[in-house]
Amino acid sequence: MLWLGLALIAAGIVLLWLSADPFVVAAARLAHIWGVSPVLVGALVIGFGTSAPELVVSAVAAVRGELAESVGNVVGSNAANLSLVLGVSAVISPVVGQLRTIRREGIITLVAMAAMMAAAWDDTLARWEGVLLVSGMAIATVFLLAWSRHDVKARVAVTSPGSVFDEMIDGAGGKAAPEIGRASMSIVGIVAGAWLLVEGGSQVADVYGLTGGFVGATIFALGTSLPELVTAVAAARRKANELVIGNLLGSNLFNSFLVVGVAGMVGAGPIGERRVWEHVMMMVIAVAVGIMAATRSRLGRSHGVVLLGLFGLFIAVVGTNATM
Repeated sequence: MLWLGLALIAAGIVLLWLSADPFVVAAARLAHIWGVSPVLVGALVIGFGTSAPELVVSAVAAVRGELAESVGNVVGSNAANLSLVLGVSAVISPVVGQLRTIRREGIITLVAMAAMMAAAWDDTLARWEGVLLVSGMAIATVFLLAWSRHDVKARVAVTSPGSVFDEMIDGAGGKAAPEIGRASMSIVGIVAGAWLLVEGGSQVADVYGLTGGFVGATIFALGTSLPELVTAVAAARRKANELVIGNLLGSNLFNSFLVVGVAGMVGAGPIGERRVWEHVMMMVIAVAVGIMAATRSRLGRSHGVVLLGLFGLFIAVVGTNATM
């Protein structure tokens, strides 16, 4: 039933949104308690936190045999993060970040997105490809940890006093147990929200004859990108824009390596839909953001408008393969 499917989608998105925010706060506070550098908080801790919905949604879809939805979810989420989310942030307030950080994390994220694209290029995701992608995430984590230790020694701060990070850790105290409990409860909500989103999306797809890849790249991707959008807008409004880029790059890194990797490991097989141009558009958006970051000291409102235009073009490309 159409209305039931739409209701399940709405409930799933709301539950994901409500659960992801406490998870991010708990992750940031644990990082503070354990003495992790701000760089790691933005790119790794919060990046993972805001990617948790994508991870669960894609894993659930893969287990159900909807691998096209899993891959489509990641492609759409990656594109939305670097066009819609970053574009909205830049329109609200110019996005400024340390170029050295942007370049090093941007390169490794671009590699991850290219690796994910290569794995799905033949319309099949094998279990060994999933293992390689997850291994890539482990290697990337080693690099991020090494960079974090270097930044701590060099006293490099990616966030500034009064930033969103400072607000999140306010009142954290010195005990990890309460934050671990908060994170655990949030994960339960994320899992439940992901199931509702996948079930509702499948019902709507059946009613309209929509392809799984279209549903994954639009409904699922936009729904699971809400945590990134909320975090980015909050950071932009508080002029803590250096957190925006670290969060988005970290999220896309997790999406490409870990999320697709786990989907391949638990639901290996044919994807069922060859959607080459959507992957190409995702990479075009990533390269465009990379060029902007490498040639500018900040991303202003005009850049934000360009990125929003690219997101519109991505949706148009997705729409060309909407029906079965």
